[in-house]
Amino acid sequence: MHLAKEFDTLDPEPARRRVLVTRARHVELRAIYPRAAAALMQRMASLDTCESIRKRHLDNLWSIFDRRSGDLIGMYAMAMLTEEGRAALLDGSFEAHDPRLSHVAATGEPVSAIYKWGVFAPAMAAAAIPLIAERLSTPDYRDLDLYGNGSTPAGRRIMRSVGFKPVDDPRSPNLYLYPRLSRRPRG
Repeated sequence: MHLAKEFDTLDPEPARRRVLVTRARHVELRAIYPRAAAALMQRMASLDTCESIRKRHLDNLWSIFDRRSGDLIGMYAMAMLTEEGRAALLDGSFEAHDPRLSHVAATGEPVSAIYKWGVFAPAMAAAAIPLIAERLSTPDYRDLDLYGNGSTPAGRRIMRSVGFKPVDDPRSPNLYLYPRLSRRPRG
């Protein structure tokens, strides 16, 4: 029997030997964008939109590097959502390709939920997921539910493997939710 993992309990230690994650800089976003867009079959926001979201909140975009070579090998994009953004996500009006800035919290503003906006983590870059989970376990984020759009079969498979469940609402097809362990009833 295969036991599902929980995003909140992923072990970051093995990943630290292989990859490094840092807040994305403009130059890194520009460098990785063409590869990410090709891998996601162009179903992603424009480079300008990605840059606006990156600048809006320091923790929205993370670069993934091969620790040994120093090469940029992936990116993990999130949107720290305002309450208005969380409501739009749930009612199906959130525009992932061009989110309204009012839906994305600015650095220092309250965050209502976290939307896994896009992950480009081929091969070894996937090892970075536990490092992102560790970052999202800090006091600022550990009680905020996580959402993601399962827009590709691989994305859906990865989300399910770490405890995300489909949201059963026709207004939000392909939306997945990870309710944080800290908010679940004990028992």
